[in-house]
Amino acid sequence: MYGRMSKHPSLSGLRTFNVAARTLSFKRAADQLGLTPTAISHQIKTLEQALGASLFERRVRQVELTARGRELADAIAPAFRSIADAVERFSGVDGRHVVTLGAGPVFASRWLVPRLDAFWQALPDVDLRLHHSPMPVYQQLGQFDLAVAWGDGQWADMHIEPLLRIQVTPVHAPEVQSQAVRLEAPGDVLALPLLHQRNHNGWLQWLQHAGVDPAGAELAGSTFEDANVLLQAMLDGKGAGLGILPFVADDIASGRLIQPWPMTVDPGDAYYLIYNSRALEREPVRKVRDWLQQQMKH
Repeated sequence: MYGRMSKHPSLSGLRTFNVAARTLSFKRAADQLGLTPTAISHQIKTLEQALGASLFERRVRQVELTARGRELADAIAPAFRSIADAVERFSGVDGRHVVTLGAGPVFASRWLVPRLDAFWQALPDVDLRLHHSPMPVYQQLGQFDLAVAWGDGQWADMHIEPLLRIQVTPVHAPEVQSQAVRLEAPGDVLALPLLHQRNHNGWLQWLQHAGVDPAGAELAGSTFEDANVLLQAMLDGKGAGLGILPFVADDIASGRLIQPWPMTVDPGDAYYLIYNSRALEREPVRKVRDWLQQQMKH
């Protein structure tokens, strides 16, 4: 798309790119920077011309980084993180410290938010800034002091600590099971609309674990990208889904969701705490890391 670099890019252009790369949205970048999406697009195009490389693939409602864009994002994110850290050290108010944590929306809403009171009591001088984006957090670690990443834990060039293993189990709202559908054996769940996250693999894994041959089963139902939206669909009675334990434990205990069978499945992946090599040089970051690990023992 572009030839060789024609001139040095501006710092403001790189800053705009850094935010757009983190959010994967010109609109969200515009909101954060106090600009218009058109201005963001113009700055990105100017940066691409200066570098002689295409940085984003433009889609209808979103943008994605090209290989060169990912390379640039990985290179400049730590620099902007260092600048933010320096500004915090020089402009801190009343000895307060800011620690930035990256996490997915379901972990943040279902595990972290209920524990914020305990966090404030344990670390009253730390302001926690929570960020999430459509991209996996391990792909944008330079934006955070710490991050809680979901996956297999096999990521290069970062420190990785096991944090939380989960189990999944079928759950549904009370109104889903009608008199016409009696859930006695695990295979009976196939008579209900099934709710999926990203693909059918989760249900296939659980059915096989329960001794149900899913061959020929339609596994009909809706598929969701966002685990929080999937959970809301389950709570609204749209079908049966695989609930994540411990995230839905309170919903089961209160009767908002029903767990028809006690069997659970370990999906294989887990939550890990990840951070760059120099992150723990800051005492507030070490304190947040220790608090997260201590909470997992409760």
